[in-house]
Amino acid sequence: MHAAILRYFATVARSGSIRKASEELHVATSALSRQIQKLEDELGAPLFERLPKGLRLTRAGEIVLAHADRTLQEFDVLTGELGALKGMKTGQVRIACLDSLLVHFLPAEIRRFHRAHPGVNFRVQTGAHGRVTSLVADGEADFAITFNISPPDDMQLIHDISMPLKAMVAKDHPLARSPAVTLSECAQYNLLLQLDTEPIRSLIEVELSVLHRSGRNFVTSNHIMLLRQLVKDGLGVAFYTPIGLVEELSSGEIVGVPLKGTRLGALRLGILVPKRRQMTRASHAMIEQIGAALAQLEKSVP
Repeated sequence: MHAAILRYFATVARSGSIRKASEELHVATSALSRQIQKLEDELGAPLFERLPKGLRLTRAGEIVLAHADRTLQEFDVLTGELGALKGMKTGQVRIACLDSLLVHFLPAEIRRFHRAHPGVNFRVQTGAHGRVTSLVADGEADFAITFNISPPDDMQLIHDISMPLKAMVAKDHPLARSPAVTLSECAQYNLLLQLDTEPIRSLIEVELSVLHRSGRNFVTSNHIMLLRQLVKDGLGVAFYTPIGLVEELSSGEIVGVPLKGTRLGALRLGILVPKRRQMTRASHAMIEQIGAALAQLEKSVP
């Protein structure tokens, strides 16, 4: 019961809204509101400021949230250990990852893990590099699958592989025949940029501005599927690593042209884990499986 109330509180704290938290938890807003009020009554202090646009933690609320995070993490480890006594892995694995990993890679790995460990549930959140790093730092994810861009001091990137950014073009695009291209050469054509890929998009734009070539941002979108189709239709140049376009690259519909003269061609992809936080057995097992899958992917990516 204690763990349930703390989980309710932590979800409300992070969403800043009873309504949003109730949707995530599948609990009625009235019931959730009563639980928060009960917790405040028991602790004898208001945990939230009630504002016109939502809720904000008080200083007492910040202290309780830190306690809740530690307690829930320890509870997850405990339930995993109890499951291990029965010879099975249980609990939840919380993953943060880049959007491109949802196209092929992560669904296949979750499917494979589920066949071996059907008692484990998953919570997957996506976003750009900065967001998924923050999810791990804040304790909302056990680990992240992301790039080797300035990892925080209390985290480390493991099982990393080479996953360079490339200029993605249609098979009949003029750049498709080039052994390698510069960003300046890409900027001679329509650019297809993804909105939420910070800091990579900013790095692209900064390097283009240094070259005094901004290019035409023909389409910007936060949806990889749209941009992938526009690339296939020959409408411009997009910048992606191969991991989200494996099938199209293998079939030849899309060509990934190496980038030269930019550090973006030296990106590495790996698993970002906290150095000192204890994880569940299920999370450890998933990390090892994904690490092996990344090693295999490095050999097979076009």
